[in-house]
Amino acid sequence: MIFTNFREIDKLGRIVISKDIRKHLGINPGDTLQINAEGDTIVIKKAEQKCVFCNSDESLVELDGKSVCQSCVKKLSGLL
Repeated sequence: MIFTNFREIDKLGRIVISKDIRKHLGINPGDTLQINAEGDTIVIKKAEQKCVFCNSDESLVELDGKSVCQSCVKKLSGLL
């Protein structure tokens, strides 16, 4: 199914993503979105959670709003 909306940008540069698109993509309040410019196109997608150190997406824990995998947690704890 293709979702198409037309939205104006407000004075602060914001746009609203419609409820049907957010629901379809599983976007919830507080989620992080990735915004890329490719040529003359803007691509907005739900950011994948990955470890800030090694980019792994397995066994993640949150630390001060950042994702860290268990392997990197072990490496970091060995430095203390």
